[in-house]
Amino acid sequence: MSFVLFSSIVPLSGSAQAAGSIVNPKQTYTYNIMVQDLKKLEQAYPELIKTQTIGKSEYGRDIWSVDLGRGPAVIMLNGSHHAREWMTTILLMTMVDRYAQAYVRNTAWNGYAVRELLDHVTFRIVPMVNPDGVTLQQQGLSAFPEEDHAALLKMNGGSRNFKRWKANAKGIDLNRQYPADWTGIRNPAPGPYYMNYKGVKPLQAKEAQAMAEATLAASPELALAYHSSGEIVYWHFHTKPASIARDKALVRRYSAMTGYRIVTPTANPSGGGYTDWFISTFDRPGMTPELARAAGEVHVPLTEWDRIWRQHQNTGWMLAAEGYSLWMGRQQAVKADHELRLTRTERASKWPQLKSAKLDIVYPGRYEILRVKGDWAEIATASGSRWISSGAAVQGTFEVLQDTRLEVSPSTGLYASPLDRQPTSARLSRQTVQAIERWQDWYLISTFSGALWVKESEVSTVGTSELSGQSEAQAEQELNAEQSETQPQQGLNAEQR
Repeated sequence: MSFVLFSSIVPLSGSAQAAGSIVNPKQTYTYNIMVQDLKKLEQAYPELIKTQTIGKSEYGRDIWSVDLGRGPAVIMLNGSHHAREWMTTILLMTMVDRYAQAYVRNTAWNGYAVRELLDHVTFRIVPMVNPDGVTLQQQGLSAFPEEDHAALLKMNGGSRNFKRWKANAKGIDLNRQYPADWTGIRNPAPGPYYMNYKGVKPLQAKEAQAMAEATLAASPELALAYHSSGEIVYWHFHTKPASIARDKALVRRYSAMTGYRIVTPTANPSGGGYTDWFISTFDRPGMTPELARAAGEVHVPLTEWDRIWRQHQNTGWMLAAEGYSLWMGRQQAVKADHELRLTRTERASKWPQLKSAKLDIVYPGRYEILRVKGDWAEIATASGSRWISSGAAVQGTFEVLQDTRLEVSPSTGLYASPLDRQPTSARLSRQTVQAIERWQDWYLISTFSGALWVKESEVSTVGTSELSGQSEAQAEQELNAEQSETQPQQGLNAEQR
């Protein structure tokens, strides 16, 4: 059996190169620039970044969300609820850009490998909740239909200068739209206005509806809604007594990293804000930082950017670690009686924790699962039981194939794992290959570059192979023999090797 490979395999977690910086934070950051940058980021990091829309604004602009990471614990971040506060969009987009670069380079923060953090956590980020309002604040009336100019001018007090604008383009303040003591909001504007009008009912505005629905769907461990300005941070809204110590510890960590002053809770806060609603709904930590030094009724000047980034460049890693700890705290270790197939080399851990002591190397192959906790699996190896991250493994029913041959072609995608979003850069010439195993709608095949996966929809079955009498044990032995040619003996630690 011969194989012709057109190029080598380049997995993201191994030798992929970090793209240069895509986001330029030192510019008036418009909705259109943001959309272009999101597409570039997704193209540059297809295994790490995924974009989607969560709804449309009142004027039909897509409200974009971006996922950064590959894990089950979700951290929800959003910016630009208020139009003039688009510096928050710059911060969030820069975080996506720089954190993706850090993932590929596998840098470390506070004892954590950032790649490991993002393999266990997903940041779900809505960088511009209010695209209409931001566009109006930056570009003025020219960006909106002429028939709406009179109404926009009226909501702006007759002024053609929209630099103070906070609301959406219908004059509703989005951060007074959430159902958290909405009826008790203090000092609301009497009607549609550039700021402080809460609408006629909660979640009236399409943008607030989309944000609430996206949050409910994500069920995040914690949430931050970035605003500006003042270098302060809110963290408490009728917080339950049992949750105060937890939430206070988190806000103190944020304050220690940024220097932001923690706002002292009051007995009767004015509600309606996103994190007011989040805390009330989920009983989980929510914070509202006000970025930058006080700027008055205008956007934060770009000259503040370097200071903001110095304060915040590592806060995301702290939030990831804290969010994952909260998620794992709700998980229970349960016995299991099935198998998994590990699709990449992993360093085993003594315990199912990010900072656990590391043990020996576990190589790709099928393993019996002893217990599962969260996104960790305890497996049986030749060296004893080991905990590994299950994010690199497929689980379920594996059908060992004895007599299945497949026809592949240069257009057949070759995947290092069925969990990957994109195929490797490897390609096979048109030929028939032996299928070793089937999992759901995927086949595992053997090539000179190792075991690779193909989608059932991209191949065709071409009959019975000459190996039709091969046993399940022989099929597995063939695959493991191929993989072991370049691998040290399973279970040996670094010193023994």
